[in-house]
Amino acid sequence: MSNSSAARTNLTSQCVQINLHDVVGEGHFRLAYSGTYIGGNRNNQEAICKCFKQKYTVLESEFFASDFHAVDRAIQYAEEWNSFCASDETILITRGDIHTIGHKRYLVEPLIRNFTKFTSNNGWMANEGWCGEAMEAFSHYTYHRSSGMMIVCDLQGRYRDDKRWINGRFRTGKSRFELTDIAICSRRRAYGPTDLGEKGIDSFFHNHVCNQFCHVNGRWDRPRSTRQWFPKSSSSSMMNSSQSHLLALANRATFRSGFGGILEEDSDADY
Repeated sequence: MSNSSAARTNLTSQCVQINLHDVVGEGHFRLAYSGTYIGGNRNNQEAICKCFKQKYTVLESEFFASDFHAVDRAIQYAEEWNSFCASDETILITRGDIHTIGHKRYLVEPLIRNFTKFTSNNGWMANEGWCGEAMEAFSHYTYHRSSGMMIVCDLQGRYRDDKRWINGRFRTGKSRFELTDIAICSRRRAYGPTDLGEKGIDSFFHNHVCNQFCHVNGRWDRPRSTRQWFPKSSSSSMMNSSQSHLLALANRATFRSGFGGILEEDSDADY
């Protein structure tokens, strides 16, 4: 991957000390532990170290095989977004490193404090004012730029507001969005277990209302007719690649949340 101003990385820090006694976050599929970088540009800075729970290791290999592919594509679109948005609406997307410690793989990233979930990958959207609108618009932009082939979604992290008074004047510092754990929904379902395919794209646009951030550099495309295919949840949803055929719009299966957030085909779907 080329150096990109839209990438938030571990810089030159290659070692981390993980505190396995300090769980700082827990989702359906993964646990997050606190950590500290050792050496490099981030020496002594806080890290977050994410690993799959034991019962979901069946998803681990597929996730790690596709995660950086999705992140790198999202960074490319963030680069484009940053070229035309206002300076305080720029986006950085976290790209961590994989560390194997004790036969277990951890995704290690710089810590994000004051974490906010803006959107999920199943059509859920938070009511987060202009920040939420900007994040929805970024997803819409990625659909337009990919000619309708995908959306970057599951947007979460923080808005780092560095506006401040300096010498009696109001100045803007490096205000920006810092995002992590993004997902991509694509028509070819090429981005791993969080890629909910065509139905993920459809569900996003079923809930997205164009706002002040959409169409700022020309009219953006969007689907004409949409449907909500999944139960809306702030939690990310995952599916095995063996179920990819169910995520095509030509397949009328709808879904419900299964154990631990894994999506299952609804037995009452109207075929």
